[in-house]
Amino acid sequence: MEVLLWILAALLPSVCLGVTFDEDFVDATTVQEERECHGTSVGFGYSGTLELHYQQLRKRYVGCTYVHGNLEITNLDDSVLTYELDFLDSIKYVSGYVLIGLSTQVERIPLMSLEVIRGNHTYRIQGEEYALVVALTSRDTTPVMGLRHLHMPKLKEISRGKVMFSQNPLLSHMGTVAWDIITRGRPDSMYLSDEKAFSFKDEVCPVVCKVDEDLSLCWGEEPNLCQDVVVGYCNETCGWRCYGPEADNCCHPDCAVGCTGPGPQECLVCKDYMLDEECVGYCPAKTYPKMQTCVRF
Repeated sequence: MEVLLWILAALLPSVCLGVTFDEDFVDATTVQEERECHGTSVGFGYSGTLELHYQQLRKRYVGCTYVHGNLEITNLDDSVLTYELDFLDSIKYVSGYVLIGLSTQVERIPLMSLEVIRGNHTYRIQGEEYALVVALTSRDTTPVMGLRHLHMPKLKEISRGKVMFSQNPLLSHMGTVAWDIITRGRPDSMYLSDEKAFSFKDEVCPVVCKVDEDLSLCWGEEPNLCQDVVVGYCNETCGWRCYGPEADNCCHPDCAVGCTGPGPQECLVCKDYMLDEECVGYCPAKTYPKMQTCVRF
């Protein structure tokens, strides 16, 4: 456990880190054609055969950008099947939790567009509430097959809930991600079960992923897998979301990820919904929610 704490302490500097965004990042005022799909709440369970389970997973999420509910990627465990998971690339937002587990026959899970895990619903384990769980992705004690790469380079925020890694001995580059930024600096937000929570081998980030002289952040070895951050300061009252260093430079409470100013119309991403280009916590009377937008009757 001391090794785990040392690795995390070495990874995360004492200053707050601010998030910087790619040019193609979608802000709260951008209107795009997107598709909502409904997630699941069965945990590690499934019905029918493993092949049918995979086909249903694929059908549910092909073309999906907004998951209303939970994203459960589980039971990819049939050595006969060929699992193609690129259909997950389109998912940008999950309103509930993300559960990845019992997926011993895949080496890579690509969530390349995922920006926010809201955590409106969490996965409860031994009294703790988790918004991201990655567990049991290799079958044997000395595995040669199992999950090696979890690619979420655009993930900017887990709004509520903790993060758990357990029994993923082959999974690389989880120790080169600054999880404190993603979880908004919440205390005790990361749970690592043991030395097999993920691979603790020395892992190298691409040169382009260097944040400063002593810190590189990435989700893998490819240049497109950098965790795009810049060193900056937020006042401790701002919960790691600010547009400047002063105590009154905090983002509006209805913002996720970050902001360019103090107002609800200056959020980079809305935490809940957008109404008339302004972020709101709920859809008021005479409107109804559609994905993250309040639509007027």
